[in-house]
Amino acid sequence: TFSLASAGYGAEEKKASGKSSGAAPGRLVGQATDEMKALHAQAWRYRAATYELYYDDSQDLARTVYGVALHAGDIDASLSPERFIKGARGYHYSVGQMCDWINDLMSKKGAEPRFDELILLGLLLQDRVVTVREGRFVPAGTVKHVLGAAPGAKRSFADNLRHERLHIFWDENADMRRQTEKKWRALSAAEKDKARKALAQYAQGNEEQLIEEWAIYNAEQSNRDLQ
Repeated sequence: TFSLASAGYGAEEKKASGKSSGAAPGRLVGQATDEMKALHAQAWRYRAATYELYYDDSQDLARTVYGVALHAGDIDASLSPERFIKGARGYHYSVGQMCDWINDLMSKKGAEPRFDELILLGLLLQDRVVTVREGRFVPAGTVKHVLGAAPGAKRSFADNLRHERLHIFWDENADMRRQTEKKWRALSAAEKDKARKALAQYAQGNEEQLIEEWAIYNAEQSNRDLQ
């Protein structure tokens, strides 16, 4: 899944620091603030299972992940890279989803890889999030999730990061999923229309994604604990 906010287009390589470690896997891309450094080391429940990439600019984040979002069905081809880059501020995918995207990318099933996408692939390989076995990219077994976050014009970096971490809670917590799906089914047609309008930036044909985003919104409003 990905999340939207505000942010042009153009490739610029930035230094990725904060080399991945077992307790806090991931990288800081660009000029990391003290807040970002502290949040990167924060020991929330699924931290060791999550490879976290923090960007100082949402456009840099968006350029790396457009192809992944398209491949996963979070967006469709009607949303151009330029429009996507103006809006994306965070994402979360399983390592398996990342491998599916990379394998199709390298087998020429999709568009030619962009410069920034190759940088993302390089980080995933270098930090052993993914590896190559018998000619295919597969999870290396070090983490289960890949998360990206950046500051937005209307939401802080910390809020955007928390949003993406909540997506991992959704994946890991079957009870949360069951309860949300039950509530969604109980909504009236008018209530569902209202929820869909609030989630208009997401592919409307993907109801699973809409339910998930609705759940994350509700979890944010209730200030759900991340421990």
